[in-house]
Amino acid sequence: MTVPFSQGWLDVGAGHNLRYAQYGCPDAPVSVVLHGGPGSACNPTMLEWFDLSRQRVVLFDQRGAGASTPAGGLLHNTTQDLVEDVERLRRFLQVPRWLVVGGSWGALLGIMYVSAYPASVRGMVLRGVFLPGQLQLNWFFQNLRALIPIAWGELTAGLTALERRSVLQVLARRLLHGTLDERRDAAVRWARYEDAVMDAMMGKAGQAPVAFQPRLLHKYRLQAHYLSQGCFVSERAVFRAARNVRAKTVFVHGTHDWICPPQNLVRLMRFMPLAEARWVAGGTHTTSDKAVHDMLRVAILDMEGKAEDR
Repeated sequence: MTVPFSQGWLDVGAGHNLRYAQYGCPDAPVSVVLHGGPGSACNPTMLEWFDLSRQRVVLFDQRGAGASTPAGGLLHNTTQDLVEDVERLRRFLQVPRWLVVGGSWGALLGIMYVSAYPASVRGMVLRGVFLPGQLQLNWFFQNLRALIPIAWGELTAGLTALERRSVLQVLARRLLHGTLDERRDAAVRWARYEDAVMDAMMGKAGQAPVAFQPRLLHKYRLQAHYLSQGCFVSERAVFRAARNVRAKTVFVHGTHDWICPPQNLVRLMRFMPLAEARWVAGGTHTTSDKAVHDMLRVAILDMEGKAEDR
């Protein structure tokens, strides 16, 4: 297990404290990882994307996520808050400029961050980019049922016909305003659905059903908080931010990504014509997919000018 050379909490105000850790070579060029979700967390497997003998990597959990406190905190937790947190962390760690590496929700957050703080970023490597519009949300919660009908049926079991036409809204209402039992049920439904999508996308047999854990409630309440509010940023605002990006950017996206479909990147690239798209043939959404993992690692090494022979 890789041991961080520095770790702790950063007080970012409004009662929030971010858990961070630094790995690799302290004097090397710095990369920061923006995890997905919203509401997920960083994990040690992310370090596999980097050459820690030549790079310094900062992992941190966003507001309310992972080991950051308060766990699952929703107050003062918006996309704009998270953008400011990334910059607060950079200043706290006294990093002049860093490489931003983000996946899924973290890719969107990276675009918003570099648009707000262009002088703080020397490049970006973004994977499986998420967009906040209704097109993306309808795809995941409604239209994806065409590919995973059994899993979607389990997700919506017991819902009325009207509720089945607005699954996200039903889940969000239960997670944010329901009884404890309703919150737990909604979190487990959402988690099992995500797992089923991932398994089907990667051609894996179904895993054991997800059992309730407190961390699931924190994670999916955060996701419900963000997604029910359109992630506090419109697609138009994301595209405007993308148009302002001047930092060298490489996108890695699987052609068989069912979570954040390839259409997301095609649409985004219209506003970032100088960015490079690296399509992973047959690739999915997760870095547990070896092809996606390997492409991401190579993109990061290329960005650092230290690409290995391949």
